[in-house]
Parts: sequence; C-alpha cells; structure tokens
Amino acid sequence: MKLTNLAAVGFIATLAAAQAPAQTVRVGTFHKPSIVVAFYRSPLWAVTLKAKTAEMALAKAANDTKKVQELDAWGNAQQEMAHQQLAGQAPLTNILEALAPAWPEIAKKARVSMIVADLPYADSSVEKVDVTEMLLDWLKADERTRTIVRGLK
Repeated sequence: MKLTNLAAVGFIATLAAAQAPAQTVRVGTFHKPSIVVAFYRSPLWAVTLKAKTAEMALAKAANDTKKVQELDAWGNAQQEMAHQQLAGQAPLTNILEALAPAWPEIAKKARVSMIVADLPYADSSVEKVDVTEMLLDWLKADERTRTIVRGLK
C-alpha cells in the first residue's frame, strides 16, 4: 500500500496521538455534607435568616397572620431541606448558587479546571483535588463548624 506524503503525515500524527499519554485534568471535588453544615452555619446564611426574622417581627407587629404563616412555613421548609441535603436526599441547588461567586476564586487557587459536586468515576487522566477546606474558608466556617465537619468525614 502506497501512501501520499500528506496521508503519511496524517497517519503518523494519528499514531503518535494514540500513543501519547493523556493530559491530566485537575477537577475540584468537595465533601457535600461538610458544605451543607458550613453553609447553614455561615454568615452568608445568617444574613438571610436575619432578614426573615425581621420580616417575621414586622408581620407579628402588624398582626399579619397570613405573612406570619408564610414565613413560618418558609422556615420549616428551609429546615427540612437542610436536613434532607445533609442526608444526601435533596440537591444542593440553593447552596451551589450561593457559592457561585466563590467558584472562580477557588478553582484558580486550587489550579483546577472545574469543581463538581459529584464525580463517581474518573479515569487516570483526571486528578481529583479536594477543595472542601477552601470552601469552608470562603464560607467563614468557625472552629465549632470545623469540629462538626471533621466528625462527618
């Protein structure tokens, strides 16, 4: 079989690419229960709770029972969602959205191409990098939170 010069070059390049080692991709991962605990104990979440508490006080002062019931239901739903998130039975959508400003900063610091909540499988071309501590730092986790988190792992 005779190959033209262009075909031969393409064949050699394909052969070389097939034999070259795959480039490693660094992917950030984190311990989800730790982030759930840290988020709900964070100053970030405290701002939301403070606003809702103020709304509740105003609603009670105005005898706005409908608003009080709505806020009470909101609080119960948030608590239930937090419990389910901690148990791994609910998605972390609200937490991941709240962490959106942190992702680029943490990815750069950890030198990762992406950060994922779940990475059930990765071949040898993927290097997992745990960014849990960086997320705890970003959430301003205090020592009590970090003690709780250590007990989860």
